Amino acid sequence: MKFGTFLFEPKKVEGFDFDLYILKQENGKLGTSQIDMYNQIACFGDSVTATKHPDWVSESKLGLAKRGNNRYNFLWDTLCPTVEEYRQHILDYITEVDKIGLGIFLSTIHFADHGYCTCKRCNRKWKASGLEWLDWRKKIVTEFVMDVKERVKKPLTIGLPPHVANLDECCGLDLNSLDSYADAFNVVMCSQNYATACYWEMLARAFKKILKKPVYVSLYICGPGDDPRRIPTVDELLKLSVRVGRNGIDGILFISDTAERVREFQKAAVERVGLRDELKTYGCQPVLDLVDKWEKILK
Repeated sequence: MKFGTFLFEPKKVEGFDFDLYILKQENGKLGTSQIDMYNQIACFGDSVTATKHPDWVSESKLGLAKRGNNRYNFLWDTLCPTVEEYRQHILDYITEVDKIGLGIFLSTIHFADHGYCTCKRCNRKWKASGLEWLDWRKKIVTEFVMDVKERVKKPLTIGLPPHVANLDECCGLDLNSLDSYADAFNVVMCSQNYATACYWEMLARAFKKILKKPVYVSLYICGPGDDPRRIPTVDELLKLSVRVGRNGIDGILFISDTAERVREFQKAAVERVGLRDELKTYGCQPVLDLVDKWEKILK
């Protein structure tokens, strides 16, 4: 197993195998590409562009894919994947970033949710394709990833939402087709509470069963602006790490707003001596070896 950080700032943390920087966030905020880190790029999640180009926002009969649409509880605004001008822009951006860092992680490569997109452009393209609605959506997403793969020279990791049972109907994601283009997958399991670990363990097992390429999962330490009283506890994170890890996944990334927050998590994990002893019976020694490594670093 490999272990990495998944940070909102371009800083590395000692004690991990690799570091991922969220270069382009779903809110549209842009950073500076990092040479010695992997760079993550949000594709069709882009609230800044959605504000500048409201006609590019994805549509459905239940409204636009924007924050404030409580029928879907969107966390960011999502653009229509068939806007050719934006599609070419993001492909060019990915190509330039690929020249700089260690590799590319992609997020929001897909349609916003069930029922999207029903704009005039999408309806025209769908009807001209002669395909069923769900098959057309999957074709649009897969072709985008195929175009990305043709441009990048370094490892390409595709981020996936955790709802494994209906990714095709919800987002237009065809996991079998994407397996042909991705070098790895990253299942983002953001939650402010991991008390019910069995749900997340079940999802990790399902993704590992379905996908042929390496599967990482990302677990949430803390995000920008979070109330420290409403984030996962260190005990929850350690227990979940061994439970998802024992199902054969290839790595775990820890999501955090800052590198300092990750270091605080490392220190707290090392101090959980009793819990670490208990977790030896869970069946995932690599996670415990990781914390042992942190203990040596912190001394």
